[in-house]
Amino acid sequence: MEKHKKNIMILCITGLLSAASVVNLSLFFYRSYQRELIQTEQDQLLTMARTVGKSLVSYIMQELTALDLYFGTAGSREGADTRDELEHMALCFLEEKGRIYDAMACYGPSGNLLFSKGDCDFPSLSSGPDKENAIIGGKQLSKKGWYQMFLSRSFLWNGSFYHIVYAMNLNRLYEEIVAPVQIGKGGYSIVKDQELAIIMHHASDQIGIDAVYDRSRLYPQLDLTGLFSWITLQQTQPEGQGIVDSYMWDHPDLLSQKRIVAYTTIELPGEEWIVNSTLPLEELDKPLSHMMMRLAALSAFFLLFLMAFVYFMTNSINKADAQRKQIAYLKEINEGMELLRRKDEELNRYYRMQSIGQMSSHIAHEFNNYLTPVMLYGEILENDASISPENQELIRGIIGSVEQAKNLSRRLLDFSRQDSYGKQIRQNLCEETAKVAQVIIRMAPKNITVRTDISPSPLFTFGPKGMMNHLLLNLCNNAFHAMEGMEGVLNIMLKEESSQDAEPGSVCGVLSVSDTGCGISKEALHKIFDPFYTTKRSGKGTGLGLSVVQNIMDSVKGQVRIESREGQGTSFYLSFPLIPPDEGAKEPQKPCFHKLIIVDDDTALLKSLKAKGIPGEYYDHPAAALSRLQRDPDCCDMLLTDYSMPSINGLELAQMVRRLNPHIYLALMSGSDAIPFESSIANGAIDCFIAKTELSEKLSGLLAPSSL
Repeated sequence: MEKHKKNIMILCITGLLSAASVVNLSLFFYRSYQRELIQTEQDQLLTMARTVGKSLVSYIMQELTALDLYFGTAGSREGADTRDELEHMALCFLEEKGRIYDAMACYGPSGNLLFSKGDCDFPSLSSGPDKENAIIGGKQLSKKGWYQMFLSRSFLWNGSFYHIVYAMNLNRLYEEIVAPVQIGKGGYSIVKDQELAIIMHHASDQIGIDAVYDRSRLYPQLDLTGLFSWITLQQTQPEGQGIVDSYMWDHPDLLSQKRIVAYTTIELPGEEWIVNSTLPLEELDKPLSHMMMRLAALSAFFLLFLMAFVYFMTNSINKADAQRKQIAYLKEINEGMELLRRKDEELNRYYRMQSIGQMSSHIAHEFNNYLTPVMLYGEILENDASISPENQELIRGIIGSVEQAKNLSRRLLDFSRQDSYGKQIRQNLCEETAKVAQVIIRMAPKNITVRTDISPSPLFTFGPKGMMNHLLLNLCNNAFHAMEGMEGVLNIMLKEESSQDAEPGSVCGVLSVSDTGCGISKEALHKIFDPFYTTKRSGKGTGLGLSVVQNIMDSVKGQVRIESREGQGTSFYLSFPLIPPDEGAKEPQKPCFHKLIIVDDDTALLKSLKAKGIPGEYYDHPAAALSRLQRDPDCCDMLLTDYSMPSINGLELAQMVRRLNPHIYLALMSGSDAIPFESSIANGAIDCFIAKTELSEKLSGLLAPSSL
């Protein structure tokens, strides 16, 4: 009996020690997870601040460029000899830009004011203008409570220099660029200048005051120690992140709260701004609470397990058979817990990948919107015979850089689409591989020998257009990096093999890419297909290449296999399902159109299309195009419309046009990609989608040669 009590006491003490260990481990994992979550959120906030800063710089520099282009040839126009025409020209630019400018003023050669429009106290002009370039002429707080920044341009008019000044409304700039970037529920971004005065804020009463010193004067009851330290960091470092004790400035009671913050510094001509993105720390309480609930549930379950273990052990001291049954029961419970843990990890990984894909798609879409005008204006300037050869070379450099940026944007979209790679077309793997191999041979470094062995017999499969180009360029680029600085060999082989996983007797096409480089470690082999994971040094890779390869192979129901050893090279094996040579061989006839109507409220885009010689009727409002079609429904055989327009969107316009003439070919264009409009193409609401970054190329393929 005494021995039995001693055993029970030992088991109870063991259970209590185990319970204490579980609690300590739970607290340790909770704190670790909290630190990781906060660090991840700080990194995301810094990324958002950088994105907002780049958008602001791009927009303002675009406006300066627009001023240069608009007033660059003012004095060379015929009839440029009256003040009325000068005033008309300046007002047209103000009206064209719409709500982004509050007012404008024009000064004569001696600095006297000629005319103005709008409510603004323009700075005085000390002397006559003498430079023909658009600049930022400072900013000031308007009477209505927001900042106005002055963009000015000097130009030659009838032999004399004139000076035009436009007052940009920074509050509207905040509404259009900064505010739309959503940061959780209570997060936002603000902008300060180099003097730390707040120039953009969602709370209007905060605009124009110093971020700390004016607040300490206005709110003497608040403890602003944390904000003082944060401002000191912003004065000494271009970027930073942290956690700050702050207040809800838009709340009447100025409630205190801890906020996760990150900032970056952007530079403009004559200006230096700080973009600050912030999120309440309490918004992270929800995932942390879920984590704590999981830990509590696991701890409770483990304690129950210990109680059950103690109960069964004390009752099975003299029962060997009962002891074996209890061990088997405990083993089953452990296996179930491990299965639950693996499923929980898979679910969390899915949610993380979904969030990363959505963020990548959003960044790529916004990126495309900013690249489109740069590409169009660059092509126009490249074909301008009046520009010197030296400047033409610079313009070609700009276009080349935009092309590289567009390729990066496409890679982000490829990653974010996952399995949605568009229409599957019939293609000859041998022919496509041979074409891409020639490109790879030309681009290979001198220290690398490229060898190819492609099957002479054609191998056909279904896949997205440009599939082999995506796959081979990504794999070969990784191989070049793996053999950097050494003499190496890259082998590209395509042959027909028996399929191991399909029905007996079936075959598949196997593409192998092998290098003699540094190889991949065992630890990295399990992560190489994860998005944004890369073993290359900073600036040499995005970590998206192999993720795109995996997604493309999944979309064609293919397989990827990898063999690698450190120091001995790496081999990738891609297996494609093959189809009979005659399946899908007939190609559909391409449409060809003669009469075109283009509808877009972006007048700059319409001007660029006209300058490139795209024929057709151009309308900047859907009502004007509808009026034209109501008068003559057969006036065109193709209508191209932008999705985002005033009054109605492009899909609604397409429905109205379809009722007027069901035979008109309807094309929709947008800065986004085709995925949101695939259902509209499938149900016949529109006939095709054209991305704005590929507008000129796609239009040339749709229009009849006689129309160009």
